[in-house]
Amino acid sequence: MTSYIKFTALSGARDDNPLCYLLEIDEAKILLDCGWYDTFDEELLKPLSEIANKIDAILLSHADIEHIGALPYAMSKFNMSCSIYATIPVQNMGQMCLYDAVQSHLATEDFTKFSLDDIDNTFEKIIQLRYQQPFSLTGKCKGIIITAYSAGHSLGGTIWKIKKDTDEILYAVNYNHKKERHLEGTQLHLNSELFARPSLLITDSRNSLNIQPSRKQRDNFLIDIIFKTLSKKGNVLIPVDSTTRILELAYILDQHWGNNKISFPLVVFTHQGYRTIQFAKSMLEWMSDSLLNIFSQTRENPFELKHIKLKNKLQDVEELKSPKVVLASMKSLETGYARDLFINWSKEKNNIIIFPSKCQPNTLSKKLYDLWYDIVKDKEIKSRIPLEGEELKEFLRLDQIKKEKEAAEAAQRKHNLLIMEDDDNDDNDDNDEIDVNLLNTQFDLYVRDTNNMDYSTNMYYVNQSYKMYPCNDQKKKFDDYGEVINAELYTHDEFQAAEVENTYKNEEDPEREAEMSIPSKCVSHMETVPIKCKICYIDFEGLSDGKSIKNIIPQVSPKKLILIHGNEEQTLHLQEFCKSVISNGVEAPHVGECINVSAATNIYQIKLTDTLMDDYELAFIQGQIELNDMNQNPVLDIIPPEEKNKNNSYIPSIITGDLKLSEFKKLLQHEGYNAEFIPSGLLVNESILIQKNDAGKLIIEGSLSSEYYKVRTLLYNQFAIL
Repeated sequence: MTSYIKFTALSGARDDNPLCYLLEIDEAKILLDCGWYDTFDEELLKPLSEIANKIDAILLSHADIEHIGALPYAMSKFNMSCSIYATIPVQNMGQMCLYDAVQSHLATEDFTKFSLDDIDNTFEKIIQLRYQQPFSLTGKCKGIIITAYSAGHSLGGTIWKIKKDTDEILYAVNYNHKKERHLEGTQLHLNSELFARPSLLITDSRNSLNIQPSRKQRDNFLIDIIFKTLSKKGNVLIPVDSTTRILELAYILDQHWGNNKISFPLVVFTHQGYRTIQFAKSMLEWMSDSLLNIFSQTRENPFELKHIKLKNKLQDVEELKSPKVVLASMKSLETGYARDLFINWSKEKNNIIIFPSKCQPNTLSKKLYDLWYDIVKDKEIKSRIPLEGEELKEFLRLDQIKKEKEAAEAAQRKHNLLIMEDDDNDDNDDNDEIDVNLLNTQFDLYVRDTNNMDYSTNMYYVNQSYKMYPCNDQKKKFDDYGEVINAELYTHDEFQAAEVENTYKNEEDPEREAEMSIPSKCVSHMETVPIKCKICYIDFEGLSDGKSIKNIIPQVSPKKLILIHGNEEQTLHLQEFCKSVISNGVEAPHVGECINVSAATNIYQIKLTDTLMDDYELAFIQGQIELNDMNQNPVLDIIPPEEKNKNNSYIPSIITGDLKLSEFKKLLQHEGYNAEFIPSGLLVNESILIQKNDAGKLIIEGSLSSEYYKVRTLLYNQFAIL
């Protein structure tokens, strides 16, 4: 390594907390993800708050709360002003994800951590990148090149390659090597030219202990569970995130509903469901080749989702005929539409809750996932209810006072503006005229007009005033060409409509706006919720399992490795395995621990000036050093041309043919050798290693011994040597 590299885990190391890490390359400080949970606990952000003003760049990997949840809060409360980088889908879907989270909290509490405007201001600053697009950073990050590659976990999900000089750093979290219905798998383990032998690999250990079934088995199990429940008149609730993994589930279920002509209602129940699907329809180039082929052949968008109903009001969902299947946010069950349906549906034994992913710690969904059997649990119920009685009267009184004050201030500002405009025009017209009476008169702003004063009582007579609509006669403006034209008065309606349509605003339907305009307050009460429904977990996280991770890391073969984003057991298990594959440099830091992953030796860059080297000439010669008996100084003699020709007369051998290591393993076992496959290749008698790279080149390694030469001879015999 030629750079000074340090890594600090701000959150998400040896635990299940969200992802947030600090990577320092020389003077540059890069934040890798900025995650939070939908409980929005500010304690998790204390490490970030201490270094927020020093951040030079932020890289975002995925569009869920675990990766981007704290970004609006950090930008608004910590006054961060650095550049933010993400793919186009991560920007668009991430914005919808945070909209949904804020609206879910506003339905049950006065949420003040950050607002919808904070989200808009933050995501406007994101610099959009495409896959495999090298981008050079500026400022303190000058010389660093970042490139985004597909992670295979979510739409636009990213593996970041960070390069400076000869150092290459891979930040690969939440990746999936398997192809799914709407996404291709990551190329982390396939493209050796892009990812092989990086200086540092930063990856997660979250799934190191998991073993997953095949995709077909997983999908069939989901369908079977759903239709067994529907056949018993039970409802199905699937708590999901609002923008990432919901797309895979929605596409699978929509296809099954269409292929089998099923009439049961299938619902996506989120605040931003419509816009999320619209974004998905416009981003087919980021999805799998199979979806692109469907679109090119049929000219129908695969994400039309003709059999899914998009709802954003609880009343609309309840009015649908039961039984039904609902994909609802939020997956923690602490807030959102999923929590509302859980409270209503958990009391029926025929209903089922299917968790498609592991649950966030310290949440209701996590407790249900851990218990996994019928329980009765007290749950604090939060909701927003209309004000009544004295509370409503007091609210209306204060609201009226506030409106009158705002109207008066607005009228005063407008009046002052008109006076200033009149003064400007008068100055232009009478610039050369001087009011001679100005020196003979004066007016005290603090003394009322004396015409209305009774000197016997020293009191003023005040005329009765009445409220009136203000009449502001605005003076027309003129320039050198006449009266100034207001262009808005001459804009065609179709252009105005197009402008409004293209301008994105977070607006709800009129009924929703009417509901939110009703005065309300947030209340909470304890309610005993009898959980009689069935609970099931089906792994739809879209992540590589432990077996795959243990194969991918040796193929990438990093010089140094940092393990993050996994609990203590998962991290220690994968660390122990990696130490057997990577000789040294396997780190698993704790939260707040700063580790130096630079090389042991320092390399300095020097520049030779022209004045220093002007008097020197360089030449390449072939010679032989000889020691003369008469003189102890060695002599360098140039090799004669005929000697060079003798040396060049050797023609290397050419080896042709192809060999499968599985067949060679059988041959070795037949010859009496102990041969077995390990992640790095074929191991013979625990002392000789035979590897085959992606280019088909065979490499044999081992200590020089008779056994080594015998194995090499057997290997040579499998080819034709010319």
